Amino acid sequence: MAFTAVLTTQSSQPFPAYNVDWAVGRIGSNARDDVMLVQALLRIFYYELMGFTDVGFEPPPNATDPIAVDGRIGPITQSHIVHFQSQIAAKGSPTTQDGIFDPFRGPGQLSTITHSRYSLDALNSGCNHFCNKQGIDNYRNLPNRQDVPAALRAALRTHKSTAAQYTYVPQTVPTTGGA
Repeated sequence: MAFTAVLTTQSSQPFPAYNVDWAVGRIGSNARDDVMLVQALLRIFYYELMGFTDVGFEPPPNATDPIAVDGRIGPITQSHIVHFQSQIAAKGSPTTQDGIFDPFRGPGQLSTITHSRYSLDALNSGCNHFCNKQGIDNYRNLPNRQDVPAALRAALRTHKSTAAQYTYVPQTVPTTGGA
């Protein structure tokens, strides 16, 4: 389930970061509200933040309409994920271009497996930075926006620090009463 983690910037200013519980993309779990979150952030980044194509962040080629926030992982959502990863890698960010948005562990924290930046962390940072730069609250106000599906708004009202994918829950093994 998508959720909100409240983080602090280097200047100690709190800001919301939106995370997923399970991976989204090519071989991800693709839980509906997790996919909706990725779609909503990609929509903000590519279609609502107008006027920053001069820094090299254009929507994917042949993407004429904004990405739908419908919770379904299809070719349009997948092409946006791959395109975003290739763009931030081209800008010098150490990002794995695998077509997957894994949950991130913390802002700027590298993956323990690939030692690269989590793409979803980079997308959150980009949305937050460019919205602040343009003086709009499309990113920070995501959980309250009426154009966001109700299921995603409800999920983003959940505040926690760690994605379920990284939470160990010990399993109790039932006993049979002995041999």
